Amino acid sequence: MQNLKERVAYVQGLANGLKVSGNTPEGRILQEVMDLLEDVVRALDRVHVSQADLEEYVAAIDEDLTDLENDYYEEYDEYVDNDLSDMDEDDELEYFEMECPNCHETVFVDSDVYEDDEVVEVLCPECHEAILVNDDTPVTT
Repeated sequence: MQNLKERVAYVQGLANGLKVSGNTPEGRILQEVMDLLEDVVRALDRVHVSQADLEEYVAAIDEDLTDLENDYYEEYDEYVDNDLSDMDEDDELEYFEMECPNCHETVFVDSDVYEDDEVVEVLCPECHEAILVNDDTPVTT
């Protein structure tokens, strides 16, 4: 970036040394080109500064995300390991299938919900409507 500034300053110095004036058509063109180059260098400098700021910001977000991922997956791994170690090999995860009355999507419900005789509300993952479980609705397994 500094090299561009130096080169534009050099060209401006050459034009001043040649005593280019804005009175002739060629002089006006050269003066406009030099002004344009100076504006472009200033705009590029602002873009360069903004890009550097954004790179720092993205690096900070990346570090924070990495920390969150490490924390989450550590806890998740411990949770999964503990759950699986508590289960016997003969234990099987059981669930029941039921159809959402609103969107007719198949919803899987943990068998533990059916152990109690209480009516329980389960949210359909598709339409997010409440489905009543244990209200004498036919269920398929």
